[in-house]
Amino acid sequence: MLEEPRGRLRLQVSRPTKGTAVITANGAVDLGTAPRFWDMLNQRLHGHGATLIVNLSDLDFFGVTGIRVLERAQLLADDTGTLLFVFPGECRSARRMLDLYDGAGLHSL
Repeated sequence: MLEEPRGRLRLQVSRPTKGTAVITANGAVDLGTAPRFWDMLNQRLHGHGATLIVNLSDLDFFGVTGIRVLERAQLLADDTGTLLFVFPGECRSARRMLDLYDGAGLHSL
């Protein structure tokens, strides 16, 4: 598990099936934690699986910076042939951001 120095964002990776990785985020994705979020996505999008699922359901906050990271990740996923899915779950701020940026080319579960 990678953790932001102040404990504001925790990221965990699991592999439920061969070729699938799930990143689960807990805490907040904001201007201060977005670089850590991007680093994790970037690592997983470089040959670590055919499918990447980003689980945002345990977040307390997901800001516009998070959407920018996901847009960038989607571009990289397209380049590497990785299927990228975003699961907002019950995180209201993630749902709101995904609804507002519906045209970003992101695939929600």
